[in-house]
Amino acid sequence: MDIEEYTKKAYNKFGREYEKTRINRQPERAFNEFLELPCMVKTVSNIKNKRLLDIGCGSGTHIKEYVKKGAEVEGIDISETMVELARQKLPKVNFKIGSISKLPYKEDEFDIVTASLTMNYVPDLNKAFSEVNRIMKKGGLFYYSDISPINLAKEFKEDNEHIYYGIGYIKNKKTGKKITLGSHWVKGVEDFEMVPGMIIKNFKRPFADHLHAIVENGFELVDFVDCKPKKEFRKYNPEDYDLYSKFPAFSIYVCKKK
Repeated sequence: MDIEEYTKKAYNKFGREYEKTRINRQPERAFNEFLELPCMVKTVSNIKNKRLLDIGCGSGTHIKEYVKKGAEVEGIDISETMVELARQKLPKVNFKIGSISKLPYKEDEFDIVTASLTMNYVPDLNKAFSEVNRIMKKGGLFYYSDISPINLAKEFKEDNEHIYYGIGYIKNKKTGKKITLGSHWVKGVEDFEMVPGMIIKNFKRPFADHLHAIVENGFELVDFVDCKPKKEFRKYNPEDYDLYSKFPAFSIYVCKKK
């Protein structure tokens, strides 16, 4: 299955419904609005008058914030529906339809490249990093957010009485029986329901896969940021706020082109 094509069709079909959940700040979007978005916008700093490309820009939510910070921003997304929404929201910004695997830009064109929760849709990290490197100026920074390696390493198990979801083990003090949890080295594709009927497929990769792709394609990892939820998160989703105040749901990789 071509995951990029699958993702494109899913967002073309359900993109407007997804956008409504973000506009209305529904509980399931608290992860976006009060965790990834503010962390990413804070981390992408010193961008005034810099040429910035946002890959997987969606409806332009992040771009709106980068424009406020003074960057000269362009956006690209694989979905026609999401680009249409972005153009309506930000008519002065140049948006294109396309894939990170084949970016329609010249060499050495951008100072900054960003990608928010996009790399988990990408089938070939090496190809994606190679393309990002090609369009970036030397010394430029590539910021991308992804599911935290700690979060990805969790394993789900259940029995008749309990649901277990975590890393480590649970031991019965009476019987000595131990249930182990963890899936760090497991690779594959996982399904996630974004909105009712919209099943998204994400690539699950260990941390080392990211590091290899970064180093082998002309970048160095210069920072790594674990995202903490804002206090507003608690209002919309108190249980997950408590959970992700203890360990990160998302992390941001900061890569510098050599």
